[in-house]
Amino acid sequence: MTISKVTSGVWRAGTRYVNWYMIDGGKDGVTLVDAGLPAYIHQLDESLQQIGRTRNDVRALALTHGHIDHIGMAAALAEVGASIYLHPADSHLAAHPRSNATQRSLIHYAYYPAVIAFLGHVISHGALRPPPMPHATAITDGGVLEVPGHPQVTHVPGHTDGSCVFEFPEHEVAFVGDLLCTISPLTGRPANPQLQTRGSNKNSDQAMASLSRLHNVQTRLVLPGHGTPWPDGIEAAIASAMRIGCR
Repeated sequence: MTISKVTSGVWRAGTRYVNWYMIDGGKDGVTLVDAGLPAYIHQLDESLQQIGRTRNDVRALALTHGHIDHIGMAAALAEVGASIYLHPADSHLAAHPRSNATQRSLIHYAYYPAVIAFLGHVISHGALRPPPMPHATAITDGGVLEVPGHPQVTHVPGHTDGSCVFEFPEHEVAFVGDLLCTISPLTGRPANPQLQTRGSNKNSDQAMASLSRLHNVQTRLVLPGHGTPWPDGIEAAIASAMRIGCR
């Protein structure tokens, strides 16, 4: 388990493979962005304790998309009263993880040790037997979630149909899920410069086109679902992703 302070009121948690985040909204409570894999539930209490919080302080879970490595703790959080938020285009995917469809077969990556290690981690942390997905409140493009931190929603389909970016203006961060990542899915090492999403996109052309939807994001600190924070602003991230494309 790793936990690190990203900026005031924002912490990155999870493992070297998958991130989830905690946003402290003060008296309003805590919002989580993404929920890792199912077995990450064993790190939840300790992670919250390190920021002086408990499960009962979690008011909301905002899911950037419906893949199993992002929704894993959703059921446990719903049980303690947290509201779950997900774009409706990913509702079926979240409820039926094995329905995931990718444009490029994973066989294409079978010779890369980092990919095998990632898949092993996913399987060993409960991906094949996830708890049932709880009810999720639908989010819409351009909306603001009435949760601690009040994130602005931007729909960015491509990685999945319902992928979204959450910008928290009060904390000056933007969570991009798997639209952008800062770790190479092929080598497992930090990407230099930033990469577009891994090859597990449902539609890579659509993911690339969705980058144009991020120009209104004002915050400089970009937080991906996989890899370390990108401090150089969304415009630089877009430019790098456009140059490199999907891998």
